[in-house]
Amino acid sequence: MKVIVAHSDRQYCNHLLLTLARKGWLERFYTLFSGNKYASFATLLPSLVWRHLSKRAVDPSLTPYIRHFPLLFGIDRMIGHLNPNYYRPAYEWFDRAVAGRLRRHAFDLVVTYENANRHTVRAAKKLGKTTVLDLAQIHHEDIARYGKDFMTARQWRLEVEYINPRKAEALGCTDYVIALSSFAAESMRKNGWPSDRLFTVPLGVDGARFVAKERYPLRRPLQLLFVGTLTLRKGLAVLLEAMRLLPARTAELTLIGPMADARELLKRHAGRFHYLPFLAHGALARHYHQADLFVFPSWLDSWAQTVLEAMACGTPAVVSDRTGAREAVEQGGGWVVPAGDARALADVIAMCADEPDLLPLFGIRAADIARTYSWERYQRQMAEVFRQIGPA
Repeated sequence: MKVIVAHSDRQYCNHLLLTLARKGWLERFYTLFSGNKYASFATLLPSLVWRHLSKRAVDPSLTPYIRHFPLLFGIDRMIGHLNPNYYRPAYEWFDRAVAGRLRRHAFDLVVTYENANRHTVRAAKKLGKTTVLDLAQIHHEDIARYGKDFMTARQWRLEVEYINPRKAEALGCTDYVIALSSFAAESMRKNGWPSDRLFTVPLGVDGARFVAKERYPLRRPLQLLFVGTLTLRKGLAVLLEAMRLLPARTAELTLIGPMADARELLKRHAGRFHYLPFLAHGALARHYHQADLFVFPSWLDSWAQTVLEAMACGTPAVVSDRTGAREAVEQGGGWVVPAGDARALADVIAMCADEPDLLPLFGIRAADIARTYSWERYQRQMAEVFRQIGPA
């Protein structure tokens, strides 16, 4: 069996690529831009430049499989800098470029990702190949449905009138879907995707990097932590409203992550939080350890990797019911509240502040649960999926 993976970014596909390569199944990895191609220049580049390039790198062992399109990437970055609120044309260019290269390969399956795959899967079907969507979100109809809670009118129209028809077209040429959570899988089934062509494989967490803390000091005020892209979709308005509802000095909030569309929101709530930009994993683990409670009230996330990272560090979590990682939290690693319910979120935070002895108990359980979500388990499950859908 030979598999082509085409991902315009890289997100979490590093471990999928490693799984396929170790089995001898990986034929090629197409991506918009790969930092691997510039690793030999690392010592010659400014540290800030290399840090950004390395974010778009995968395991060094995968370098021979990589083909990328740096010119397209550069144009995409330039357009994005001039107009951050746009649908990225580089996705379309990348998709067409990959579709035109499929005939060069002897392969059986192609794995693609939404927004940059409709030409690729259509070309693969013409060649009689099996197509797989590694779904990073939920069904596009539900994204539009839930999107009314956090998207601007312009963003919502773009989703409904431009993006979703293209996703539907690609889905029509897709044989199998791999979802990240039961939440995402149920979204697919609810919108008509057949269960016998659907797999659920949750992501893993690095158990060597994110290790349970040894001490659980009881502090006042309660230390809250949010880690993720600072975007309205993550429920930041709900979180900041919950902070407003709490009595003074009940809790302190730290936000960590790259800034997206939440800048104006944060300006309106200045003084209710501490903010740190994106941190390396080592520094991030220290913040997970220092937090008493991880908060992630997202309007919509098919998984939310930072929830598992916090739990692995022994910090219990409170998440919304539209966060895919809630399935880990529900096993005893924290609390789940309705999306958009600032009062329910504030009540959980207040309870933890009033009953701090709960936190070590939930934290120990959270770390135990997170350890079951290893990357080794993810790779075993992915290998089994490909055994089932690959050629006999």
